[in-house]
Amino acid sequence: MVFQFVILSVVIYFSPLVPPVLPPLAYSLTGALLIQWGSPRILSIISVGVATLSTATIRVVQNHIIEKLNIYEETSSKSRFHHQVGRLNRFFKRQESLAKISAKREKYIETKAGKAVTFGFAIFCFLPILPDIIGTRILYKKIKFIPFIIAVFIGKSVTHIPFIFLWKGVLQLLHIVK
Repeated sequence: MVFQFVILSVVIYFSPLVPPVLPPLAYSLTGALLIQWGSPRILSIISVGVATLSTATIRVVQNHIIEKLNIYEETSSKSRFHHQVGRLNRFFKRQESLAKISAKREKYIETKAGKAVTFGFAIFCFLPILPDIIGTRILYKKIKFIPFIIAVFIGKSVTHIPFIFLWKGVLQLLHIVK
């Protein structure tokens, strides 16, 4: 059972990197562990904790990865991947268009209401609506690290915990588990 928890942790940790494949696999593994009499509390702690750790890792590492992608901008290859990476790099280098919006936003964020709205938006970014990589990039330099972690924890809790306990309830109704 411990090995299955480790596998679930690894799948959840890497699920932001391959959103169409790994999150459904993580939910399937969670359901399988519930059928095998896994505790919903332990599953909740593991899934929310590992998902929060994964998103925090993405926030810390994202700038290093974007710098490495700048290598592709200098190549003269005409492949689709190189073209998309070049567009992404040019967008992030062109800060003038973003500076006007950023100045207005920074004035608003300094207010108490602005901090509350930004925190609420951060929670929204980590619901299963957006991939974590996109949500992390949207919130880059808009929210400090500790409120970011709290928002990720709340967003992941809203995502994982109801699924686990709802699935446990369905399995109990079907008399598959006690």
